[in-house]
Amino acid sequence: MPSVDHFPSTQQTWIGVQLTIIEEAGEHAGAGRAAHQSLARYLMERYHAPLRAYVLGSRLRELGEPDELIDGFFVHLLANPASLLRWRSSGLPLRRWLMHGMAFHGRTIRKDMLRNREGSSLHALAAEPSDDDDVGGVHAFDRAWALRLVNEAHRLAHQACIERSLLDEYEIFRLHVNERLPYASIAPRTGRTPQQCANATRRIGGILRESVQQLLREEGVPPGEMAATIADMQRLLHGS
Repeated sequence: MPSVDHFPSTQQTWIGVQLTIIEEAGEHAGAGRAAHQSLARYLMERYHAPLRAYVLGSRLRELGEPDELIDGFFVHLLANPASLLRWRSSGLPLRRWLMHGMAFHGRTIRKDMLRNREGSSLHALAAEPSDDDDVGGVHAFDRAWALRLVNEAHRLAHQACIERSLLDEYEIFRLHVNERLPYASIAPRTGRTPQQCANATRRIGGILRESVQQLLREEGVPPGEMAATIADMQRLLHGS
C-alpha cells in the first residue's frame, strides 16, 4: 500500500501523481514503469473485494470463478499503462470506471465463449445481461467499496493520530463510537471529564472525515459531489 498524504493542500492526489509520471515520463521509462507498477498494486488491492462482490451479484458469476475473472480483467487493464490515463479523461469516479470496465470485460468473455462454444452452457450465455440483471451486482459493489474505503479511512486516521500523539483521544473515540459507551463511563477510565471526552471524539471524528474525503478525492469525486457521496456511503453501510 503506497503512502498517502493525509491532508494535502492541493487536489493533486497520489493516484494523480502516478498518472502524471506515466504521462510525462512515458510508459517505457524507468519512472513511468515504476509509477505504473505502484498504481497497479494499489488498484488490485483496493478494488478486488468490491469487484468480487459485483461479479457474485450479477450475471458475470455465470462466466467462471470470480477471482479468475477479476485477475483476467486486471491483466487486460494494466497491460498497457496508457489505459489508466483514459480514466482521468472519462469524468467518472474511479470505482465506476473500474466497474464499467469489469462489465465490458465480462461481455467480451461471454461473446468469446459463444463463438467458441465452450465453457458455460449456451442457454445461460445466449442473452446479453440487462440493466435489471446488474442491479444486485451494482449494489453489492457499492456496499463492498464503501466498507473498504471506510476501513482504509480508519487506518489513515489512526496513523494520523500516531503521528500527532493523539492515541488517547483515538481510544476515547473508539470506545464511544465503536463500543457505544457513554462519556460518563469512559471518563473515569481515561482520567478526563465527560466534556473532555466529547471534545476528543469530535476532534478524531474530524480527522476521520478528512481521511474519507482524501480517499474520495483520489477516486475523482469532485468537491460539489463530496457530501452526497458520503451520504450515499452512510446509507449503504447502514442498510437504508
